[in-house]
Amino acid sequence: MLSNIKRGIVEEQKKIQAAKLIHEKARYYRGRFLNSVACIEHDIAHILTDYFCTFDLGKRKIFYDDIVTRGFFTLNRKKDVLMKIVQLDYPRYWKKHKEVFSTFKKILEFRNQLSHSIVDVSDEALARPIEEGIGFTDWKDGKPITEEEFNDWEVKANMISSCLTDIKRLLPYKQVKPD
Repeated sequence: MLSNIKRGIVEEQKKIQAAKLIHEKARYYRGRFLNSVACIEHDIAHILTDYFCTFDLGKRKIFYDDIVTRGFFTLNRKKDVLMKIVQLDYPRYWKKHKEVFSTFKKILEFRNQLSHSIVDVSDEALARPIEEGIGFTDWKDGKPITEEEFNDWEVKANMISSCLTDIKRLLPYKQVKPD
């Protein structure tokens, strides 16, 4: 009987260690990805400020501090405004990078699910090798996300960041619209 109790304790300790490892990996993935998206949001805020407030430093400060970064605009709304600007003022750039911009919506969906989802530490998740991924309860019914999948999401976010860098260079010039 004592040996059954010891086995039970050992098994419980293994589960606790597995849960700690899963949470550690989840924090790493989540933090890395959420930071990438936070950088994107920051860049968009600067682009919108540069676009709408080109000369007056006082207005730029108010616009940036009180409108674009204080929750007045959600990240999704900032994205929508930016997409309208790019379509209107930089149609050739838009056409060339439309596919990259189309992933933006998916990135935001993933970000929202990831930031609000609980890490799966069910018995099934604890028994699964960590290399097979980390599950988040609100993302695809807890289907584990592998490191490769996280890297793919990060590449998509980096592609958006690269486009934002290009857009910053295009400001304040407008492309001549083809006839």
